[in-house]
Amino acid sequence: MSDHLSDHLADHLADDLADHRSRHRPDDRLFRMEGRLTELVTVGLLPEGIRMHNTFAGTIVAGEPAGALVRGVDEFVIRPDGVGVVDAREVVTSEAGTLSADVFGYAHPPAGMVMPPLEVFLDPGFAWPDVRFTIECGATYRTGDAALAELGRIGVVHLGWVNMATRELVIEGYRGSAVAPIPTGALVAGRA
Repeated sequence: MSDHLSDHLADHLADDLADHRSRHRPDDRLFRMEGRLTELVTVGLLPEGIRMHNTFAGTIVAGEPAGALVRGVDEFVIRPDGVGVVDAREVVTSEAGTLSADVFGYAHPPAGMVMPPLEVFLDPGFAWPDVRFTIECGATYRTGDAALAELGRIGVVHLGWVNMATRELVIEGYRGSAVAPIPTGALVAGRA
């Protein structure tokens, strides 16, 4: 690749990133959930990695549905490369109604952190480090309650973190188009 083309692509990527940051504002947030992992169960070492069955509970502390209780289970896998695979089901209950959600994505260790070999997680003496793992997921919601129907019509991006040692969990939900809008022209031109 020529230096000119490489510089052009780098400039384009920098412009896209700046554009993304300018669109991703706190007021684009649909909700903020603060909670805890309530139980961590290691199932074992399977071909795909360490399988865990983790339950969680929290409260919507900002956004809608305000004050809602969030409960769920994550059939979590720690891959050999140290990346966590989130495969969660949750139920959100509030005065406005009830939602269910399917959540899929990833949990990443902090930059520079070297994850131990998978067998280490099976040691009864293993203790999680007191660090935040970044969460990036996509979620789809379903409801029969008209007051919450909007969440059932959009893709929601979950961004946040979990600390496996303290069991703290914080998730912010954003409308997918607010995080990564795709201009209609880009779809037509095949650039998306």
